[in-house]
Amino acid sequence: MATQARRQGAPAREPAGRPGGERASASPWPWLVATVSLVAAVAARSSLVLTVDTYYDLYAGRYIVGHGLPRANTITVAAHGAPWIDQQWLAHVLFYASWAAGGYPAVAALAVTTTAVGFGVLAVAMRRDGAAPSRAFAWTAAAFMVAAGSYQIQAQDFGYLLFAVTLLLVRADSKQPRLAGRTWLAVGVLAAWANLHGSVLLGAALAACYAGYRAVRAAAARDRRGSAAYLGFGAAAIAAAACTPYGTGVIGYYRRFAGNPELSAYIARWAPPDPHDPATWIFAAVVLAVAVAVALAWKRGARPDPFLTMITAAVLALALRAAGDECWFAMAGCLLAADAQARVRGPAPAAISRAFSGAVAGLLAALAAVSLVALTLTPASAFESLAPRRAIGQAAAIARRNPALHLLGDAYTSTAMLWLRPVTIGRDGFDARLELYPAAPLGAWFDFVLARGPRWRRVIRGYDVIVVSRQSVPLARELARLPGWRIADEDGDGLVLVRLSRPRAQR
Repeated sequence: MATQARRQGAPAREPAGRPGGERASASPWPWLVATVSLVAAVAARSSLVLTVDTYYDLYAGRYIVGHGLPRANTITVAAHGAPWIDQQWLAHVLFYASWAAGGYPAVAALAVTTTAVGFGVLAVAMRRDGAAPSRAFAWTAAAFMVAAGSYQIQAQDFGYLLFAVTLLLVRADSKQPRLAGRTWLAVGVLAAWANLHGSVLLGAALAACYAGYRAVRAAAARDRRGSAAYLGFGAAAIAAAACTPYGTGVIGYYRRFAGNPELSAYIARWAPPDPHDPATWIFAAVVLAVAVAVALAWKRGARPDPFLTMITAAVLALALRAAGDECWFAMAGCLLAADAQARVRGPAPAAISRAFSGAVAGLLAALAAVSLVALTLTPASAFESLAPRRAIGQAAAIARRNPALHLLGDAYTSTAMLWLRPVTIGRDGFDARLELYPAAPLGAWFDFVLARGPRWRRVIRGYDVIVVSRQSVPLARELARLPGWRIADEDGDGLVLVRLSRPRAQR
């Protein structure tokens, strides 16, 4: 059995260390508590304000609960009648159900808990690879630092947990001579993930590539039964990504993202990492730390796991093309670094007393508790602080009095008012579902939002009310002197404009 395990790539782990060093067998609980608490504290702090994605989750969840799964868009004007495949429908429903049960604090608590548990699972995966508890804490914290730069309440928060669970199951199976029964749980994880967030494609690719890797190794060892089992697992993993109420129709949803150049041109998460963004420097530091850790382990005779290395390299390539994928690299890369260090035979990390690890865990647990209490005490107005609530309210009042009018908002108002003022549903120009809009009108809307270029006004045609935030500084300044419109209401947060009359010619 041991020979077969070595032939099929199941690494033999030999914990090493001098007497008194922190062995992999040290109690993991203080550091695991510290890991989950640190992530929860930081995530809670970043969840005090609703963003565009949060408003989308909430209004879409409310729509699904009231009308069932959507098939065609009836929410916005610019994409009215377009096919609406809501791949994240389950995340929307969960967030809306949380809001119905406990308001915005419950929504934030769901996102924070899911994220904290996800990174806790990542730490467990590192421990099972033989990493010392303190090293698992350090690498998991490094991975979360990359995600923390853009953390918010959004459907992606479920992805952290599901990606970590998939990694855990695959890594556990890699130590087995044949496909373990519990590894099939990954198929169920992927099926649930397929209804929560589009990052399921990454998880399905991870599981399928692992299955192919093991199938080839089994075939080389003339284990036909083992090879067939892994091929079946890989096929099931791929099929799980389409286990949604939309079936294979969800493929069109992913195609619209992949083939839309406007996303990478205007949305930071779809563009390559920006050297001027501090989050990029954190990402680069983690990339460097992972590379150094693997190189030092190699120098000391430890060879990194080939499949985990391949996955990390592939996700790094994705992250260099789209900044939104940096978090997935961080999770895979830090797992690789922890695994490489655990393979080194030699002195273990310096001993860390139980008193010190317990103190760190207690301090971070207290910080997490305080952060969560502050979250529960945060009023709704604070959560909604990024949206100009008065301007949205005034625009909604105008729309209520004039049912034929259409409204146009900016990045801060267009999606927020669909949640805050349901009367705007069906009359709002654009929202966060960018995959629904053809490239030309979407590009025109971004020109409007940024007040950029000589034709930034062209998207205004067909709209009677404009509501924008003062945070859109160039746009608010240009609109204040826009001919043919009057300011119906304004305050320090936003302004509302109403068309006086339709011009004969519009640029």
